[in-house]
Amino acid sequence: RMNFSHGSYEYHQSVIDNAREAEKTQAGRPLAIALDTKGPEIRTGNTIDDKDYPISAGTEINITTDDKYATSCDDKNMYLDYKNITKVIEKGRIIYVDDGVLAFEVLEVVDDKNIRAKAVNNGKISSKKGVNLPKTDVDLPALSEKDKADLRFGVKNGVDMIFASFIRSGDDVKAIREVLGEDGKDIQIISKVENQQGVNNFDDILRETDGVMVARGDLGIEIPPAQVFIAQKMMITKCNIAGKPVICA
Repeated sequence: RMNFSHGSYEYHQSVIDNAREAEKTQAGRPLAIALDTKGPEIRTGNTIDDKDYPISAGTEINITTDDKYATSCDDKNMYLDYKNITKVIEKGRIIYVDDGVLAFEVLEVVDDKNIRAKAVNNGKISSKKGVNLPKTDVDLPALSEKDKADLRFGVKNGVDMIFASFIRSGDDVKAIREVLGEDGKDIQIISKVENQQGVNNFDDILRETDGVMVARGDLGIEIPPAQVFIAQKMMITKCNIAGKPVICA
């Protein structure tokens, strides 16, 4: 499994070439190659001088999509690269940063670029951290331009599977198939269900996908941890009934 969130095409090409050569030395032991997409994601901007800025529980902060803060975040202003957040987020919702290490409660959507929030716990504002929006339906595109280029790279190299990150609907799976095209029609798509939207739309996803990965890491941030095992059992059961492979990760 090659993680396309990291590494250059040159690096991934060398891994594929080495794997194909290694396969030749083990007669009767086929070796499948999977491409794991980066998928849609939300990240914070860069902090001033790339420093960490401590923030205490209860401290208010401006969360913004204003590009002037994209490289100048601190403990007063934190940039997010998701432009539509002010349209989908609501008062009282939680914004998790850095896999839930830091949490903010939305106090007010000020305007189309700014959100007033307060820190729920002690932590630090750092550069380029991942962001989760539990209980909020995001409208990010299923595939970025990078994802499309990565998929075309996979088709060219004859990968066997696509591990598709943050699949939220059956339409997301269809979008991947469209990019794979005729040349990649035999590539299996394993849909990674990693948020509440994916759980809610699981039946739709299951109809379109070749297999499923229950990605409990991100899922445990998006939904209450105590409910993860319920969602896990539901998805595994439905995959078993449908006769489709399921991976619990």
